[in-house]
Amino acid sequence: MMMMKMIKFLLVTLVVVLSGHISSYADKGLMIRECHNARVPTICMQCLESDRESVHADPVGIASIVIKCLDSNLNVLTKQVFTSLNITKLLLEKEKDGDAIKIALEGCKKDLSEAMRKALSDAKKGLKTGDYDKAGQSIKHVIGFPLMCKYNLQTAELDFTPFYSQINIYAQLSDAAMRIIDRF
Repeated sequence: MMMMKMIKFLLVTLVVVLSGHISSYADKGLMIRECHNARVPTICMQCLESDRESVHADPVGIASIVIKCLDSNLNVLTKQVFTSLNITKLLLEKEKDGDAIKIALEGCKKDLSEAMRKALSDAKKGLKTGDYDKAGQSIKHVIGFPLMCKYNLQTAELDFTPFYSQINIYAQLSDAAMRIIDRF
């Protein structure tokens, strides 16, 4: 009986090894190699380590996970802008000095909720279809919006430090995604 179980175990192991499933999975070493090329590898690794699927991902899967982190970060940015826009509108009812801030926040709101969502969606589609040039171009396009938003808000003299920190994280994740995709 024990011999039969051992033979079954060895056969299952042999089938798995021969089918290539084990060799196609990433490990922590691959994650480190893919993030090593990013300007801030720590942010890239934090992103990958936050997703339990990353240890089973190939390089394209790793890029997809980083894009998923970008999407998640975009949700945080969008919520911050919507909240700030509502606060700004309330303040403007009492004083008229904040029109530049209101205009900048409304521009951010539009870009974050519309243009960036489409560009991230295009990047995901490019990865799925193997069109890595399209995916890379979409990621490059995505980073311009929050940087312009940050610039416009700083020009309007809005002290919005938490938002600017999130934009920096977003930029670092975008950089990591572009560098991973550029290696395909």
